Amino acid sequence: MSKIGLRLRRARVVVWRWFAPGEVSERWNHLNLYREVAWYGVLSGVSTTFTSIFALRLGASNFLIGLLTSLPALINILFQIPAARLVEREHDKKKVLLVSGLLMRLPVFLVALVPLLGRDIQASAIVYITALGTIPAAVSTVSFTAMLAEVVAPQDRPRVVSMRNAFLSATATAAVLLAGKALDILPFPFGYQLIFALSFLASVVSLYYLGRVAIPQTEPVRLEQVHADQRPGFRHLLRDVLAQRRYVRFTLGAFLYHWGLYFPIPLYAIYRVRTLQISEGWIGILSMIESGVTIVAYYAWGRFAQKHGSYRMLLLGLLGVCFYPIGTALSRSAPPLLLVSFIAGIAGPAFNAGLFNGLLEVTPAERRATYIAIFNTMMNIPAFIAPILGTMAAGWLGIRTTLWVGGFARIVGFLAFAYLLLGSATPLVRRFQHTLSKTK
Repeated sequence: MSKIGLRLRRARVVVWRWFAPGEVSERWNHLNLYREVAWYGVLSGVSTTFTSIFALRLGASNFLIGLLTSLPALINILFQIPAARLVEREHDKKKVLLVSGLLMRLPVFLVALVPLLGRDIQASAIVYITALGTIPAAVSTVSFTAMLAEVVAPQDRPRVVSMRNAFLSATATAAVLLAGKALDILPFPFGYQLIFALSFLASVVSLYYLGRVAIPQTEPVRLEQVHADQRPGFRHLLRDVLAQRRYVRFTLGAFLYHWGLYFPIPLYAIYRVRTLQISEGWIGILSMIESGVTIVAYYAWGRFAQKHGSYRMLLLGLLGVCFYPIGTALSRSAPPLLLVSFIAGIAGPAFNAGLFNGLLEVTPAERRATYIAIFNTMMNIPAFIAPILGTMAAGWLGIRTTLWVGGFARIVGFLAFAYLLLGSATPLVRRFQHTLSKTK
């Protein structure tokens, strides 16, 4: 067989492995996880990049753009822990994962239908549809994170998580680039309707491959099977959580950092569209640069984490992410934002993968869903409040000054997180534990 024929045969094998149904078995789990996230990347890229831009084009105010970030966080605060209880008590975890996954994806399709509504409610409808989609997303996030910890061995997690994120970034990059070009060509709002509808269909394919993952059956957590000290109740739960000192330090550090993380987030779209007045095509290029760099960065960070650990990777990512609002504020036109996107593409994967792997390392396996839900609830408190504060501050101080404030807040959060990760158990934790033991 010629070299060309051999290469064509290998190409057919690769295509078959990616598009064939495959088996529902542990041997296929990693591949199915990669295929699932690759298809989901289409929806992730389009919705993350263009939902706020669509709302702005429909006349959304700065306050509504802030709500686009903060309302989903509020819903997560309310539903994360109930979602964990649902996941822990359900015997068929795959059913919960797939149903919540479908309902989580549905709002993107509904956003495509928003132009059919009255003009005066279109921008608000995008915000509220996105927020309501967070309810099933809370269940899906807790369920998927707990599932991944069960189907991927601890020694394989850095590699699998990094590869998944690389595939996510690859398809998100292609989707955003094509979507940005389409939006420059197609009439408004039809272009937005088309890209949101197509991204929803791609995400349904991702659900199919998620259903091919072999998830081990586990017994649901029953109240009567739980020790009296572990039964639901705020005091018992708080005492159990505080006993996990590594988990407490990790969660507290992430909580402090997320105030600075979310403070400037709604300002990026406002700054690009209203201050710099750049087109959807430029926005697509910036997102493509960030996602393209992310593909390589996830692979490199995965190898780094296996050698040096998730904590070092996380700290480097935290420091790099601090530059994003500062670099944005320094940019007075679109071209300098290319460097900002490039640096974000390097730092973002270290932060995301380090935070995810670090969380799995510090959560106890027997109640992982609950601990993940508590962590997510804590992170969503700043995610709810900080974006609103950011948009309010932009009205008082101006958007560039507020971006500088956001960068400074991230630096302070980085120092606090680093201290808690590398330091010993805090006296505050010990004091809480002592108080709870006395009131037992």
